[in-house]
Amino acid sequence: MAASIATVLLIAAFGAYQRFAQTSVFAIDTWWADTVSIERGSALFAVAVFLAQVGDGIGAAACAAILGALCFALRRPRDGAAILTAAVLGVIASEAVKALTLRTRPTGQLFESFGASYPSGHSMGAAALAVSVVLVVIGSERIDARLRKWIIAAAALWIVAMMWSRTALHVHWLTDTVAGALLGIAAAVIARRLWFGPASAPAIRR
Repeated sequence: MAASIATVLLIAAFGAYQRFAQTSVFAIDTWWADTVSIERGSALFAVAVFLAQVGDGIGAAACAAILGALCFALRRPRDGAAILTAAVLGVIASEAVKALTLRTRPTGQLFESFGASYPSGHSMGAAALAVSVVLVVIGSERIDARLRKWIIAAAALWIVAMMWSRTALHVHWLTDTVAGALLGIAAAVIARRLWFGPASAPAIRR
């Protein structure tokens, strides 16, 4: 949990650096924006827009609520509570860092987006939800090792896909999405620890 809190603090510190010390866009951000550039109306554009719509505030909240309700239905209330807590903690942390950083979004957006750019809320939400699910899966003795590996791979793919979508649509810089994903991972780990206690690492498999 200490590492997760440290991650949140580092993300906030990097945001403060951007606001008060960094006067230009990072080279890696401009390079990546050029690398993943897509054409409006293309198949990749349609995929990116779909991910943007699924990962917006309403979509992310609906996914978290559905998964949380499923856990409660399966009589795993702490798992459900951890998923919902991760979503809430992630939003609070993300909005706080956005207010601190006030980073401007890229120009030439291909999808309507508002607010500060850093960190990416979509990437945070995807990571918080995906990692929360992975932690639930790891903690379930009913899921065999092979299926567990597929679920972990799918969770990783979901996070990367959301990060790609936000940069391909030119609504976030690469560093925004990296920070968002790390923030979501930290939120999931912290939420798990809050509901399962200091011994949550060995007690995950219960």
